[in-house]
Amino acid sequence: MSTSDRLGNSILERLPEFDFQRIIGQMEKVSPDVGEIVAYPGREPKWVHFPVSGVLSSMVVLEDGSTVEGSTVGNEGMDGLYLLADPMANPYRINVQVQGEMLRMSAEAFRHARAESPALSQLLMRYALVLIQRGAQNGACIQHHTIEERMCRWLLETAHRKRQDTFSLTQEFLSDMLGVRRQSVNLTARILQSANLIKYRRGELTIIDRAGLEDASCECFRVTSQMYERMMRLT
Repeated sequence: MSTSDRLGNSILERLPEFDFQRIIGQMEKVSPDVGEIVAYPGREPKWVHFPVSGVLSSMVVLEDGSTVEGSTVGNEGMDGLYLLADPMANPYRINVQVQGEMLRMSAEAFRHARAESPALSQLLMRYALVLIQRGAQNGACIQHHTIEERMCRWLLETAHRKRQDTFSLTQEFLSDMLGVRRQSVNLTARILQSANLIKYRRGELTIIDRAGLEDASCECFRVTSQMYERMMRLT
């Protein structure tokens, strides 16, 4: 893999060249299907993933089997951060939300890479702080912002991670992500279509007016983006 491959994932692109070359040599490119589960709660994972254009969702599974999105991981991060504590510490079911390219390495190789690269360890600790802040922001967002504002934010984040304004998306999946009923998703999507902000047909969504979608979104997309850039600057 060439140095240009680092440009797809924001953690990898911040690594010093020597560290990057050592780590990238242990990775392979994959593109898992939508819905594929890549990690289970309370189980040791086989792989860790650094998304490039794909998106992963960490789902909280309740006792009745229902799910709510705990966090989303795109090209700004990776999915095995819990390995910093314990390989069994993952509380989420992690599945593919949007299909796209990812770079993966074995969990064992990841542990060795972290031990050998102080820069990678520092970036991962910074990313952990980002996720703590993002979790708090998500909690505030759910409590104080409307479904329409939250959906706009989610679509903007997905487009940013996918690096394009068109992607596959089912109403059922989006209802799980937002923790609302499918009927609410359907109604909100119609409102956004009527405003000519998006086009949604047969499971494929296209953002037509990105600026308008940003205006209709809550401030959380901007706040979390700024927080990430501030926290992830590696000296």
